[in-house]
Order: sequence, then C-alpha cells, then structure tokens
Amino acid sequence: MIPAIFSDPPGDDHGLGYAYPTAPLFAEAGFADLRGFEALQRGEKLVLRVRLQRYPNPLGAPHGFSLATVAIYLHTGPGGTEELPGAGFKTPAGQGWSHAYLITGWLAEEHRPDGSRQPVSLSRQGDWLELTSSLPPGDYGYYVAAGLYDPFTPWHFRPVRPGGGPWVLNGPSEAPRAVDVLHPQQAQAYQSGVLPPLRAAQNRTPWALLSAGLGLLFVLLAFRFPRR
Repeated sequence: MIPAIFSDPPGDDHGLGYAYPTAPLFAEAGFADLRGFEALQRGEKLVLRVRLQRYPNPLGAPHGFSLATVAIYLHTGPGGTEELPGAGFKTPAGQGWSHAYLITGWLAEEHRPDGSRQPVSLSRQGDWLELTSSLPPGDYGYYVAAGLYDPFTPWHFRPVRPGGGPWVLNGPSEAPRAVDVLHPQQAQAYQSGVLPPLRAAQNRTPWALLSAGLGLLFVLLAFRFPRR
C-alpha cells in the first residue's frame, strides 16, 4: 500500500558490532546510518526515497556523497530471488526480490535477478535521496540496506573480515556486508541472516489506534452533550 513511510534510529550502523576500516577516510560517523525510507505515488509511478544521517563527500562524487552504498530490494509478488546481493542477507522463504535499486555517489541503477540493469535518475531533495522506479505503485515489500562504498565489488558493498584492515570492516566471517538495515528487529535479522520485508501495513497500527481513540471520544461527547 502507498504511502509507506518508515524511520530508523540513529547510531545503529555497526551491523553485528563491526569496527569500521582503519583508513582515515572512514573516521567520520553516520555516513552509512539509515534514518528513513519512503515509498510514494507520483502519477502512475512508484517513487522511492531514502535518508542517511550524513552525506560527507571527500571523494567528490556527483551525487553529493561518496562513502555509502544503499540498496533497496522490492518483493512484488510470489517467488523472487531470496539472496540479497551486496547486503549479504536472505529473505524469508517465498518473499524474494524482483526489482532492486542500487544507489552510490556515482550511480543509480535498477537491477533484476537475471543480471540485467539500467540507470535511473537520482536527485537530492534536502536530506533525502529520491528516485523514480519503473514500477507502478503497489502493495510491495521493501528491503533497505546501507553499507560502505567499495568501487571493486559487484554491488559496491565493502567486505567484512575478521581482524579488519584499512579498507575492510572488522567482523565475523561470512557476516552481512550491510552495516545498517531498516527494520524494527534489526538485531534479530543480523543474528539470523534473514531480513524480513517492510510493508506499509506495519505503519497502520498508530493510525488504527488514533481512529479508535477518536471514535471513543465522539461516543463520550455524544453522551455528554446529547442532542436536544
């Protein structure tokens, strides 16, 4: 369902307790820290928006940031690919992705499981990165992950290795490469290696409670101030 709007707390961009690479380039905090994600309808197209905590650009990338990689994978129907390339997670069984959007300071692309890809337009709207997908609005599941940009890996996520080093993260062998994912049970996802999708229905509870509260208020007011 549209819109789908999610937020993520600051300071949780360390995966399974990863230490960042020791090169001075990675000394600043927050550049791969997801803070929000939105899926919106604009005309007949699905618009995807993601927000990071900070956008340092020491390498002068054209999109205005150069240290982070963001991937958004969409579950649009039954089946799909259950490996989330780059991020290093799996999806729940039967909830694989059919379209993915890869964002770095140098590129924005739509990827398909068969290996095909095509460029998409990316813009910066204040603190948000925004792209228009090739999909119509729909009731989709979303997997959102951020990692450290690496120009030499296929999906541009910097690897994790025990002991770390100047250019790799220090963490367990075979651990996910994403340092942050957008999900309420993030710790559980890292421990299991399975990332559940975000869905707009997860955001309906506050509105349902608000509606119920307003309904109760109207009933009480009706008894308090009956019509004459």
